[in-house]
Amino acid sequence: MKKIYPAFSLFICCFLTVCSFSVLSFTPGGAIAVDDGYVRETIPGTAISSAYMTITNNGDKALTLTGASSKRSPRIEIHEHTMSGGMMRMRQKASITIKAKESVTLQPSGLHLMVFDLPGPLKQGENMPVTLHFSGQQDVKVELPVRGLKKKNNHHH
Repeated sequence: MKKIYPAFSLFICCFLTVCSFSVLSFTPGGAIAVDDGYVRETIPGTAISSAYMTITNNGDKALTLTGASSKRSPRIEIHEHTMSGGMMRMRQKASITIKAKESVTLQPSGLHLMVFDLPGPLKQGENMPVTLHFSGQQDVKVELPVRGLKKKNNHHH
C-alpha cells in the first residue's frame, strides 16, 4: 500500500500540471500565435535593423498590434513598404489589424518592424527578445533569432 501513494502523488502532480497548462491556453494572449520570426543582422556601422514574423489571430475578434518593444532597442516602429509612382516607399503605421481566424505576415518589402537606435550590433546566432503590444490584449513576448545578411550560396564546387 505504501507504493501506491508515491505513484498516486505523481499522477496528481502530472494531472494538475496538465490542467494548469490547459487553463493558460485560454487566456487572452493564447489567441495569438507568432511563427517564423526573425531579426536581420545589423549592417556594420548602422544602428538599425528590421524584424519579420507571421502573427495569427486564433480568436473570435479582430486584434490590433499597436507596437513592439525590446530591452535591446529603445524604439521599435511598425512600418510598411508601398509602391507609389514606380518608387518603393516606406512609411510608419500606427497599428496593424488582424482579423479573427486570420494571419498577417511581416516580411521584407511589406509590413515589418523597424528596430532603431541599437546600442550595439545584432549578430547572426544571437536572439533578440521582443514584446508585441496589442490593444486590449496581453502582451506577447517572443525571442527572435538574428539572421545574417548574406544569402546562402547554393553552388557546389
